[in-house]
Amino acid sequence: MSTQSLRELRMQLGAIVREVAASGDEVIITDNGSEVAVIISMADYERLHEHADLVDALHLRGLREVGYDIMSMSEMLDALGVDPATVLAS
Repeated sequence: MSTQSLRELRMQLGAIVREVAASGDEVIITDNGSEVAVIISMADYERLHEHADLVDALHLRGLREVGYDIMSMSEMLDALGVDPATVLAS
């Protein structure tokens, strides 16, 4: 993993992106010394999304096992403090 400033990134973007794609290493991007972004390979990006999808599925499975209350739309809007007229107007 390496760190590049925005200034360095502007000058070397092509080379940096090709290196990330080839090596799988990450590059942290800084702006005025603060970490603001990361460049990762497409394979890592896809893996992150697969993991996120799995976590979401497990979370939903857990919610189904615990059970949930069923309520009407008007009960839900009331519980959320939303004016039905506002919802219909949008």
